[in-house]
Amino acid sequence: MRTFAFKLAALSLCVMVIAVPLPRAQQQSNATKSQPTSAAEDRPLTALPYSPSLDTTSMDRSVDPCVDLYTYSCGGWMKKNPIPADQASWAVYSKLYDDNQRFLWGILQDLSQRTSGRTADQQKIGDYFAACMDTSAVEKLGLSPLQPRLNRIAALKSKSDIPGYVGSEHLFSRVYEYGRGSSGTLFRFTSDQDLGNSEQVIAYALAGGLGLPDRDYYTKTDEKSQEVRKQYVAHVSRMLQLAGELPANAQRDAATVLRLETELAKASLTRVEQRDPYKLYHKMTRQQLQALTPHFHWNAYLQAIGYPQLRDFNITEPAFYQEMDRLIAQSSLADLKAYFRWHLLHENAPYLSSAFVQEDFNFYSRTLRGVQQMPPRWKQCVRFVNRDLTDPLGRSLLPAPSRRK
Repeated sequence: MRTFAFKLAALSLCVMVIAVPLPRAQQQSNATKSQPTSAAEDRPLTALPYSPSLDTTSMDRSVDPCVDLYTYSCGGWMKKNPIPADQASWAVYSKLYDDNQRFLWGILQDLSQRTSGRTADQQKIGDYFAACMDTSAVEKLGLSPLQPRLNRIAALKSKSDIPGYVGSEHLFSRVYEYGRGSSGTLFRFTSDQDLGNSEQVIAYALAGGLGLPDRDYYTKTDEKSQEVRKQYVAHVSRMLQLAGELPANAQRDAATVLRLETELAKASLTRVEQRDPYKLYHKMTRQQLQALTPHFHWNAYLQAIGYPQLRDFNITEPAFYQEMDRLIAQSSLADLKAYFRWHLLHENAPYLSSAFVQEDFNFYSRTLRGVQQMPPRWKQCVRFVNRDLTDPLGRSLLPAPSRRK
């Protein structure tokens, strides 16, 4: 009885600890080295696989639990589940997510190939998936989808045009893409509950404007951090060159981007400071906000995003906005345009031709996260459908109305 209880506890521990992804380097020391997935092995699922809640084969009984309880509990699972080459980490929930994505892949692939018998929702998600998977069309378009927005940057005549431009870009940006490394052009703007009155929702102006994951990447002075910044500048330069800039100009503009972002990062709160909610609550009227940033005209920004009537704002980091205003006032328009071009390219790289996608992957996934292989196209397209057409996709998974109870 005690032996059974011990095994049960070990299996329960395995479920809990594997559910928390480990860094690739730490996992590689305990798991089979990841191997690239071949096209033959990469196929959709027609049904979700059964995974038992408690599986004794997940254990490694060759290990003494008194010496290494983790490997005793989870060693078998880790041997059977090496980290995929297109992942930075792997856990039981990662596998569950991957299985679910493969199941959705099968559904979307079927709907994308059918020309009749589809509901309006099925046609929408099927056509979206088909367009995303049409890499020949994407390659043919190249940079052209962004050209009108690049032209708008080039057409900025003075700094008074900046708020309107930033507002228009914020309409295109998505909050859930910030995790890629981008935190918006200059800053982030959203809505949330008023921390001082939970019965109302107000506008939030947050720190942002960075191309690296957070402020520490700009402020740390250790050798690794300095090397990452060096690689970041090289990446920005290559992206600008892909967009048509001459190498010398791209290198100069990349250095400008790092300089501007470093100043914004220094003015941002540290991770520890952000834990204090009182440091993130500074409610202001529009007049107070305008006084805080005299060189950034909020009327033009709010008009551009379609909310000219907003009156109350939570400025989470006033010092950041003061620094942003200083940079606008003291930087040349040419430098600010270079910064805008970079962020436009960065935030849209996953949707452009393969040269942009590959360069974006090389830095943000390979260099920063240690991912060895770019995910197959279908994974990107399933994720985009799930993100952009959540409701039509969800409705398409429901039974037909006549069969619903």
